[in-house]
Amino acid sequence: MNNKSYTNNNEIFEIMKKKHILILFFVIIGMASCSDFLNEESGDEVIVKTVSDYKELLLGSGYPSPTGKLYNTLYLLDDDYMLNEKSMWDPDNDYEGAVSAFPFFTWQPDMWENQNVNKTYYDDCYAMTYERIVGVNAVLDGIEEAVGGTRQDMDIVKAEALALRGYYYFMLVNIFGKPYKTDKESLGVPLKLNADMNTSGLDRNTVAEVYAQIVRDLEESSELFCKYPKTRGDFRFNIPSVNIVLCRVYLQMENWDKVIEAATTAIDNGNPITNYTLLPAKNGTMASYDYSEVELLYGNGYSTCSLPGFKVSDELIGLFDDNDMRKVLWFYNGNVYKKRLGSKRTPTNAIRISEAYLCRAEAYARKNNDDAAWKDLTKLRENRYKDYVPQRPTSNEALIKDIVKERRLELCFDEVRWFDLRRNGMPSIVHLYKTKSVDEWQKYVLKDNDPMYTLPLPNEVIQENPALRQNESAAMPKRPASV
Repeated sequence: MNNKSYTNNNEIFEIMKKKHILILFFVIIGMASCSDFLNEESGDEVIVKTVSDYKELLLGSGYPSPTGKLYNTLYLLDDDYMLNEKSMWDPDNDYEGAVSAFPFFTWQPDMWENQNVNKTYYDDCYAMTYERIVGVNAVLDGIEEAVGGTRQDMDIVKAEALALRGYYYFMLVNIFGKPYKTDKESLGVPLKLNADMNTSGLDRNTVAEVYAQIVRDLEESSELFCKYPKTRGDFRFNIPSVNIVLCRVYLQMENWDKVIEAATTAIDNGNPITNYTLLPAKNGTMASYDYSEVELLYGNGYSTCSLPGFKVSDELIGLFDDNDMRKVLWFYNGNVYKKRLGSKRTPTNAIRISEAYLCRAEAYARKNNDDAAWKDLTKLRENRYKDYVPQRPTSNEALIKDIVKERRLELCFDEVRWFDLRRNGMPSIVHLYKTKSVDEWQKYVLKDNDPMYTLPLPNEVIQENPALRQNESAAMPKRPASV
């Protein structure tokens, strides 16, 4: 497939149902790259008719925008980032990067309302995700009536759209709903399954209901992809990447058999793990299809190394062994070269086949199949550690601990860590904060099982739709610094 355009076509304003779908865009940006397939009717109105039209619509309005920052806030919540004192070069003025990150980095209940100092780096992921879902739903509403393509072309577009919707709802329900294993009957997020943008009166579905829809979407996507030859390198979902997202879902549900099934499908259809021990020992751009293990690149041209004033936490760096080539290739002076450092229009997030091995290893270990778990873990480590000497843990408990640690190392800054913390007991986290180099560090603590492990909904969203019920974390007092 051809990577035609990474210009955002902006959000869909309204959808009218007839034989074709009429889409009204607020502003058409970058039409030079899209005018060859959009049939302009009048003003901002465009008709989407062909399978190719829907394919381009999905790319522009369904896939995460490379100019957006949908889930950057997740990196501020977990334990893999810390403020970089060296960035605070002006002793007389507050460092803007620290001020902007404060409500997220210190887990404040008004985080969405208090981020108005600088929204350059942190989007309202609730509203922005639903805008993407509307674009995806527009494709799903109309793709079966599209003309000018083969059944395979139509199925692939549909498979991508289903994968995206499953991915988006997985992100939303794990940000704004309680962990599945903690209380699956608690409030999740509203399920919006058509392209009508009117959300008035739409209440929140339960976590279990949202997960059921996610599984339906991702499983159907996988079935459609499996009918045809695999594609790779086109910045779109494929067989391995959708099954790796399925692994994430089933891990949260603790459905170990389904984790193994999805991971095996990904591995059987995926490229081999990249052998880091054969790469030159220099910092490079690891979010690239040049590396065999990368199955999908998507979204977020502002990579995590672009968040102002932050660096990789000392705790995370300290977990890497000296002979671990990830430490050499991914990090330098606190910057994250695992992501792309460069163009804001180049996707920086990656789904890699190595994640499938880790998911399967954990599932095997949870089922007490230590031999199979150790085999998958060893497969990854042989491609990461120079002069690797296997040292098998002596108990199942120790093996699971090893796998959990390896997930933290391998999947850091891959939109996984915060969700892993939620499903593995919601432990306490400490962040140190200040805005000037001359200030004393202030300590902020996220407690064990803290309500803020489920983020509050933005108040603006509730004002627009009073049917929505707020999370208990919104009613918490301002989180103070502790001694």
